[in-house]
Amino acid sequence: MSILKIIKNVFVILYFVCVLSSITSSSSILIDSEIGDVNVIIPCPIDRTKWTFPTILQWYRSDNNYTKPIASQFDDYPVHIDDFYRYKYSLLSNGSLNIANVQLNDNDTFECRLILIDRGLLDIKDKYLITFRVNEKPRFINLSNSLQIAPHYTTVDFICQIYGVPVPVVTWYRIFEKNGNEDQELVSGNAQQLTMHNIDDRMAGHYRCRGENRLGVVQHDFQLLIRGSIYWRRFPQSQTVKINESLILKCEGESSEPLQYHWLKDDLPISDVIASQDRIRTYSDGVLNIQRIEPSDHGLYVCIISASKLVNVRSKPAIITVTYPPMPSRSRQVGNLTLIRGSVGICPCLLDAYPPIQSVAWYRNDKSIRIESRSSGAYSINSDYSLVIKSVESTNDGKYFCRAQNLEGFGQDSLPFYVETREPIKFLLKPKSIYRVHERDQLIIPCVAFGNPQPMIKWFKDTLDLKDTNSNLTLDSIDKTDHGIYVCQASNEHTTTNITTLIIVENTTPQAPHHVEYKQFGPNLVLSWDAGYDGGQAQHFIIWYRLLHAKKRDWHQVRVLPTNATEFILFDLKLQQTYEITIVAENQFGLGTFTPIRTIELNNTENISADYLHDSQKPNLSRPASPTNLRLSQSRSNLYITWNHPSSTNIVSYVIQWRSTILFNNQQSQQFIVVDYPTNSYTIKDIKQTKYLVEIFSYSDTGTYSLPVRSQIDIQFNSILAYSGSSRILIVSLCILILLTIGSMCVCVFCIFKYYHYRRTYCTDIECDNKWKWWCFPSTRYKLGDCSHMKVDRYHANLLKTNDLATTPLYNPQNRILPQAN
Repeated sequence: MSILKIIKNVFVILYFVCVLSSITSSSSILIDSEIGDVNVIIPCPIDRTKWTFPTILQWYRSDNNYTKPIASQFDDYPVHIDDFYRYKYSLLSNGSLNIANVQLNDNDTFECRLILIDRGLLDIKDKYLITFRVNEKPRFINLSNSLQIAPHYTTVDFICQIYGVPVPVVTWYRIFEKNGNEDQELVSGNAQQLTMHNIDDRMAGHYRCRGENRLGVVQHDFQLLIRGSIYWRRFPQSQTVKINESLILKCEGESSEPLQYHWLKDDLPISDVIASQDRIRTYSDGVLNIQRIEPSDHGLYVCIISASKLVNVRSKPAIITVTYPPMPSRSRQVGNLTLIRGSVGICPCLLDAYPPIQSVAWYRNDKSIRIESRSSGAYSINSDYSLVIKSVESTNDGKYFCRAQNLEGFGQDSLPFYVETREPIKFLLKPKSIYRVHERDQLIIPCVAFGNPQPMIKWFKDTLDLKDTNSNLTLDSIDKTDHGIYVCQASNEHTTTNITTLIIVENTTPQAPHHVEYKQFGPNLVLSWDAGYDGGQAQHFIIWYRLLHAKKRDWHQVRVLPTNATEFILFDLKLQQTYEITIVAENQFGLGTFTPIRTIELNNTENISADYLHDSQKPNLSRPASPTNLRLSQSRSNLYITWNHPSSTNIVSYVIQWRSTILFNNQQSQQFIVVDYPTNSYTIKDIKQTKYLVEIFSYSDTGTYSLPVRSQIDIQFNSILAYSGSSRILIVSLCILILLTIGSMCVCVFCIFKYYHYRRTYCTDIECDNKWKWWCFPSTRYKLGDCSHMKVDRYHANLLKTNDLATTPLYNPQNRILPQAN
């Protein structure tokens, strides 16, 4: 019995396996259709002819869970249709289901099933699932409020749920208005809700939800406002209008508060700019209307929107252009003109027009003036449409006006004016073109002119007005700063005439360079300047510099080569330090005037100095090699300097600098000399008994210099024998000393005698005893009195040749050098 039960269970399991396998082997088909008066056939791909057993073909729908057939057919017997679908569904001979007049409720999954009848058992052999999808255009099923007003930094949700078959793709856009046209920017894709966190003014505006499938598109607009803010919806647009027409400007804003509109023209209230108030109309919705447009109405118009307790917002300006034919200018007017005979005369055409004037004609005494295109003609018209008279004559007197045309046509003539011609100013006495003088000379330059009315004479030097000058310019004591170009100007109420002359001060020290500029390249400093007057002789330049805020603050000197160079590089300065720099020129007469001392702070980065060179390109910063094996030797009163050439091939000269421990103004005296390559020796004569420090620099053909090579030597003379002929000099010196001693004694005896004689004869007060030195030699009193006013010495040997002591870096009222940086 148990064995039979087991066999029965096995057959049941096999049956269900067969059924499941038939189910899993079934296929699924998708059919799309649209709503309308159309018939759709849903096929059933089952071949009933391959079975010998009786079959049943049945159709089911998923809306009743496939439990109740909607259509059935047993073999070739008549079809049975469910009563609910009797007039809608029908079964074709091949088993396909025909649906008439498709509607949305036909949207479902259908099943076609084949059942075999075998010995009273029902066996499902085939079944197919067919999805019938009725397509539908997108439609809204849920929308949030179109306008949302939210506080700052909150979260806002816009909901836009759209249904359709196929399922619509929902996208979000932000809407902008640009030049009167609508523009949109994609914000989010394929989402039926737009969420924005921490909203601020930048997020306010218009948003659009758009749903789309292959059957259609729907869209809906939303607006987000931030509570307490104002937003632009429309800006005023630039326009071009003709004179006497009307102008309408519109601006529109949005806010959670009531708005007020105000208009500005050229940043002034429009009511203050346009005088005729009856031409202006403003409206509460932001519209501005200007009637009977005038040329003065052109300009920039700005709309300002305000609300209570809110900050005003300002629109971008709208440019209003007014077109009009030529008409007399209201801002420019010409009176009668006085032209000088023999010179060029210009008569302005003072007409305003827009677009600009295209052609112009001129009239004198109501007769047209013939304008010749050739340069030889007596009349021409310049770019301002002014009448140009090539050479004014007495026949040019009369009444003038111009008539012009532009794209708007002919307008009004210019206001007439009268031209009167006069004789020019004439110089009766003229200065020479060039005067060559020397320092401390006296110079009188004549300049006498005649005209109607009588002209006034003024003198200028390099555009500088020389006050308190007469017709003749008198220079009592020529100084080198008097060098330059001088202008004698004769002027009256009608004209001005100039004549120039050049004063050359010869054989003097140079003037100071000017326009000193600099640029930093790391630790290097590029200096440039313009050369001053050279004093009539060849000049070269020396750069003085020192480091501030250091223990040793001596001035360093660098010779500039080539001689005519006006640009030079100082190498290897210290960054984040402050330097003082001055430049001086020198010729055969000595040092000239120093430039004002300039303070320069070197920074860690390049090109941040306040001044700039004329040439913005980076200079050549390569330096030549230094000389080698510097040797110093002494012979009697001469110091011999020798050295070896470096390996560099671009050396053109050497600069030898030396200084001794002999101090002036607390600083060592320093001198230099330039020797040309390939010289490798030099002799310093008449040296003193002291210590000498010698430095030699190599200079390349580009003017850059090397690191110095240094050496020092102590000069010691072997008593007086160091000088040639010392025995003879000793004997002569002793004789002179004996004679001076005898002479001094005689003078003392004479003074004592005179003193007592004068005391007995003239002395009446006690101060006479203290003034005996004046009674000895009264004529020496002035010279001795000047002892306290002796001129200070010079720092550099060449400084002894200059008259510009006050401009040197070493000069100060106490006759001492201030602490300087190295």
